[in-house]
Amino acid sequence: MAVKRNKSRRPASSAERPALTSLQQALLDEADRKVTIVSEGEQQEVSIHQVVSRKLLQTAANGSVHALSNAFNEINAAQQLHQQQINDDVELGQKYKDLQQQLLDQALAKGEDPEKVLPHPDDIKVLPGKGFKIAGPSDETELITVRECCALRDVLILQSVLEERIGEPAVIASTENTGEPFAGALAMVLAQVMNHSLPKRFIKSETELTYDLMHHNRWTKRELLRETHRAWTAIGRPKPRGWVLPPYQQSLVRIGQYLSLCADLFKLAQDGKLNSDREIEAELQNRISRNFE
Repeated sequence: MAVKRNKSRRPASSAERPALTSLQQALLDEADRKVTIVSEGEQQEVSIHQVVSRKLLQTAANGSVHALSNAFNEINAAQQLHQQQINDDVELGQKYKDLQQQLLDQALAKGEDPEKVLPHPDDIKVLPGKGFKIAGPSDETELITVRECCALRDVLILQSVLEERIGEPAVIASTENTGEPFAGALAMVLAQVMNHSLPKRFIKSETELTYDLMHHNRWTKRELLRETHRAWTAIGRPKPRGWVLPPYQQSLVRIGQYLSLCADLFKLAQDGKLNSDREIEAELQNRISRNFE
């Protein structure tokens, strides 16, 4: 198959540029596939594209290059088209980011709620040579979910301070024998895990976390009990006053059991033994009641 070339050297616009055909996509996938070859007595892992390039040069030295040259040109044309599509995505991402920034600036100038501008321009990540991605809430529903996670993180920080306060000195003495790091350890670990699972714009820095801890530590024990109780209730998860999380080491064992359970369910779904959300939920409830209650 001959390769048509753009003799004018003028790049086609994204609107008129053809999409990759199924054959071209297959060529790209195959060209990127890694294989192991032996070269000069040593094993090397190279792409099919590199193998074709080497063979092309070897065959050229023997005076016959037509078939390999044609394959090389086909792969090269597909790669050029694929790269141009990536460049189009990068350009689109930058335009989208600029547009959202304009909308945000307009909202701030008019005194409107900036949270209504979604996705936030800071959450649109332009990746040169790759495209772009949205690393944050893209609509109001997703924003609500992120805000709920932020609220839970903040409550866990408060819970950690409370447990450390009400755990003194009896719990501190017992931690030496039980292997517990410190009173409130599990709450603090969960808060850290939740914090770093949030979109970057919503993550609290170590300085901000330290400030929260210092702020809560200024409260009396009575104030901590009251505010922690109110905080859990405010996020729709009311707890009795003075409630504490399970011990750290015990929770690590339980988390390991849940991870193993999730891995088993994933394997069953992959094997086609669980085919719907309802079946997965039923199996999950069955195993939890059998193993954890």
